[in-house]
Amino acid sequence: MNDATPQTYTLEILAEITGVSTQTIVLYQEHGLIRPDFDDETVRALRRIEHLRETCELNLAGLKLLTSLLEEVEQLRAELRTLR
Repeated sequence: MNDATPQTYTLEILAEITGVSTQTIVLYQEHGLIRPDFDDETVRALRRIEHLRETCELNLAGLKLLTSLLEEVEQLRAELRTLR
């Protein structure tokens, strides 16, 4: 059954699910890397951010730029799919 209401999480549960500290999650939120509503999309975003941070050794500014560019690419791909 597909529930129309997305799952939301508390800060503590989000930290437990992702393995990212609550302080780091708050920092990412303050810098606009993640949205304030902690849902499944936030889980995916945190996992992506942590992967980029670890593999590319990016600071907050680099993470913000790269995640913004990746989101734009995803949006453009979705638009292209609708045009086909």
